[in-house]
Amino acid sequence: MSRELHLLLLGNPRSGSSWRYPGVVNGPAAVLRSVIEAAKTAERGTFDAIFFADTLNYGPDAAWPHKSTEDFEPFTTVAALSRETERLGLVVTGSATFQAPYHLARQLISLDHLSGGRAGWNVVTSFARAAADNFGGAGVRAHDERYRVAAEALEVVLKLWDSWGPDTIVEDHAAGIYNDPGRIRVPGHDGEFFRVRGPLGAAPSPQRRPVLFQAGSSTAGRAFAARHAEVVFTGQGDFDRGREFAESIRGQARSAGRARPPLVTPSLGFVLGSTDAEAKAHEQTLFEHFIPEYQIGWLQEVDIDLTGADLDAPVPIAAFAESTETHRTALAGYRVLATRGNPTLREFLFRTVTAFGARVVGSPEAIADEIERWFRGGAADGFILGPSGIPGQLEGFVDHVVPILRRRGLFRRAYPGQTLRANLGLPAPDFPTG
Repeated sequence: MSRELHLLLLGNPRSGSSWRYPGVVNGPAAVLRSVIEAAKTAERGTFDAIFFADTLNYGPDAAWPHKSTEDFEPFTTVAALSRETERLGLVVTGSATFQAPYHLARQLISLDHLSGGRAGWNVVTSFARAAADNFGGAGVRAHDERYRVAAEALEVVLKLWDSWGPDTIVEDHAAGIYNDPGRIRVPGHDGEFFRVRGPLGAAPSPQRRPVLFQAGSSTAGRAFAARHAEVVFTGQGDFDRGREFAESIRGQARSAGRARPPLVTPSLGFVLGSTDAEAKAHEQTLFEHFIPEYQIGWLQEVDIDLTGADLDAPVPIAAFAESTETHRTALAGYRVLATRGNPTLREFLFRTVTAFGARVVGSPEAIADEIERWFRGGAADGFILGPSGIPGQLEGFVDHVVPILRRRGLFRRAYPGQTLRANLGLPAPDFPTG
């Protein structure tokens, strides 16, 4: 079977300064409408899934004046979208360090059933102090310890999903017996971080269980992804770094004994115009409307404090921590952005709007060219796309970039299956034996 490009959409409805962009309508009803429209447009373009990031907090205090509300909670958002779509995958972020494994397992398998087998779980290790303050106030765990917690949380969730096998339900009307207790697998987990008896009480979904996504890029994050993830979401700023990352994940997956490495889907921010010149004009609009103070606030989460610095002077590198226990990959990525090309602080902050992922500004052909370069060059199996936030960008991609990708034989013209696994080309996991 030939290799196929995968496209996913970053679905978070409001980010950064997007509420200020010309033509954007704010408020709960408008945000809900825009999320539904985005999902339907992505499905019209035969995208694999819509993907929702999450932070479990409203952000650092310094960002509050500039941040819009109605950044809806992912699980309830995709539950609504499951009734508005038929084939589009629904991927939610759930914290393996702050959210209880039993609760996550139950929510996710419920979503998988309600959507007909279209759910995915982005397994994250939450790093923000503001998030920790919302979950008991015990603080943020050390970086590598978070991944040990996540590995055990994932182990518990998988055990819970395996509680019911294909033969557990007997539905004997005459005897009044629905389940065969001898076929219920009770996890009885007693580990370093979690004690969970179970069982969950849910049959396998149409795709067996939700697809596992993971977004770590640090040394510990790569090892976790290579061992556990089925799809890896990453931010790599250029082709060479992207290919190095993808090759690293594939190599580590083989070393871990996996016959099939995870799909690697970097983020790709795009600004689309009918011509390169029009796209650059859209980019200028974004620059004129972004809020530097908002970006300064969010950078505090990775121990970069630029408060009070001159926006039109060079970036004060001394404001960057040497190391961090929050998000090491982000800190390193921001340092690269701050030194590449000697930007002013204002220019650097604008770069952080799309963080350190790939970005292309141009015509449909230019965007298709960049996607093809990464895909054919082995740097990506697909992309999680982040439209600029200017109204009409996603529609433009589906109407003008997708047809080019199809003509080049890179992207499908119809969904191959009903479930997220089928559309990603992923096999269903085997049931445990014994």
